[in-house]
Amino acid sequence: MSHNALSDDGPSLSNRSRNEGAGCRTQVSHRSPSGVWRRGAVYQYRVRVPADLRQVIGSSHINRSLGTVSLAVARRSAKVMAYQIDRSFEEARNSGAWKAASAQPELHVAEIAASSTTAVHGLTLGTVVERYLTDATISRSPKSQIVYRTTFATVCAIMGSETPIKLISRDGCRQVLSVLQALPPNSRKRWPGISPVDVAADAHQRGIAPMSGANCNEYMNKLSSLLNWAVREEMIDRNPARGLRVADRRLAREKRNPFTLPQLSAIFTAPLYTGCKDDGLGYAVVGPNRPRRGRFWIPLIALWSGMRQAEICQLLTADVRSIENVLCFVVSDVDGDSKRLKTAASRRLVPVHPELIRIGFAHYVSERRRSGDCRLFPDLSLDSLGLYSGKFAKWFARFLASTNAAAPGACFHGFRHSFRDALREARIDRDIALTLGGWTTSSGSSGGGVADAYGRGYRSSALNDAISKIAYPGLDLSHLYVETSKG
Repeated sequence: MSHNALSDDGPSLSNRSRNEGAGCRTQVSHRSPSGVWRRGAVYQYRVRVPADLRQVIGSSHINRSLGTVSLAVARRSAKVMAYQIDRSFEEARNSGAWKAASAQPELHVAEIAASSTTAVHGLTLGTVVERYLTDATISRSPKSQIVYRTTFATVCAIMGSETPIKLISRDGCRQVLSVLQALPPNSRKRWPGISPVDVAADAHQRGIAPMSGANCNEYMNKLSSLLNWAVREEMIDRNPARGLRVADRRLAREKRNPFTLPQLSAIFTAPLYTGCKDDGLGYAVVGPNRPRRGRFWIPLIALWSGMRQAEICQLLTADVRSIENVLCFVVSDVDGDSKRLKTAASRRLVPVHPELIRIGFAHYVSERRRSGDCRLFPDLSLDSLGLYSGKFAKWFARFLASTNAAAPGACFHGFRHSFRDALREARIDRDIALTLGGWTTSSGSSGGGVADAYGRGYRSSALNDAISKIAYPGLDLSHLYVETSKG
């Protein structure tokens, strides 16, 4: 079967598409796949089902969303999609339903539909999970992929990986939630080889603390996402896990707290900032040295820019540059090795705060360039998940404890909360505040929804005027100022 490109005007197939006969194999060109078309803004992939499989599959065509508005990305995704669909045709030919239909051409349509339904019922939870995790239209970081696999391993252990996806009920999903509410954290590592159901029951009897409600909800959110995907792929008719979650009475702002003034003072008067043995194992030991590398700069940048930990750790020297005579951080996921961003709104310009200039940040950037360093913090190394922030995050937790600034809800993300409060105190326009922080609204947009797609955004001078108003009254960092910042 030959598949031809589709017009952007609609989903109709080219008249040149043809069937080669009942025993044909699809001749999908994986080099330059056809069948790519656009529905609204999102590209789709559409292919004709071979004549000998239509009664079994129950359709004359297969259409899948490529999940992108970029034609270049759609073409790449379509290559993988074409291969996967081609394989599904081969699997269908090997199925009992196709063999029965081929051997008994006199079967009525209703009988063939019944055979096909039986085949669809055979899709198990484990199979659907694997298809979901390998779907080429969904992009996940290596870290997210590991988290998803770990989560679904627990869910499958509770529900049974061989359970037909169509037989998963609301009661079954509630049972998963009930087990999770009694399941201790890290149960797979702490009780290897034991069923989560048995671990939860034993832990409940022994009074072992269960995982937090937030973690429990993360499991349920991922299960719900899986079932939503199964609905879109027409494997099931509805999502039985929709809305199932533990009631969490804590407000979002109570889960991770901004740093208090005493905490900030303790952090920035620690030996690392006033004189330490070294910034390796001796960062908490008083000494004569004041090294200025990643561990020194990253907390300061977070406080004065509101940038996320991962965004700062992956910065290149080329990501700090003058934009319209304003020194800025260029937060992006291009021009770097494995750079990643949390959301589309994360791509932004953040002017370098005057306090960072006074502390000598511009001089530090110049030194990195003179040394030929590509990375802004070359002392950071990748972790097993390919992240520059992983090892730093573990170090910062130890550093926080060494300063006596540790407290419930205190973590590196507290700098971002502190920055947001400072924006409020400075009466910064809400749209500019959202732009600086790379925040999205509940609707998933950065500010005003559709209106944000118009125009070119704020000039760097306007962003600089706003961020220059950020202050933390009572926090004195003058002991960090350098003479070079005056030049």
